[in-house]
Amino acid sequence: MKKRLLLVAMGLMFVTVLAAGCTSNTSPNSTSVKSSNSQNTVVIKNLAFSPATLSIQKGASVTWRNDDSVQHSVVSDTQAFTSPTLNQGDTYTHQFTATGTFPYHCMQHPFMKGSVVVQ
Repeated sequence: MKKRLLLVAMGLMFVTVLAAGCTSNTSPNSTSVKSSNSQNTVVIKNLAFSPATLSIQKGASVTWRNDDSVQHSVVSDTQAFTSPTLNQGDTYTHQFTATGTFPYHCMQHPFMKGSVVVQ
């Protein structure tokens, strides 16, 4: 009986983690931040980019900081930039010299998505 209960509990934890990983960052709860600072930060935490969408001025830089306990990366969907693997506490900075929308994702966790809007 204890083994069966343990198996059920482990199964429920797996399903919960799997379901959490399948959520989209484009829900109504997603945040969008506008900034004209020369330095902007996107925090990687809880398997998500925060803010999911960041609006900046042309010429500004964005720094991604991994506050998660697992490795992440920042990979442009259009091959405009690619970070190295980021361990906890690591950062990656990219300067945006062209206008447009630059979607990106995490190579290790492809469900993690974000974008930078350059005006």
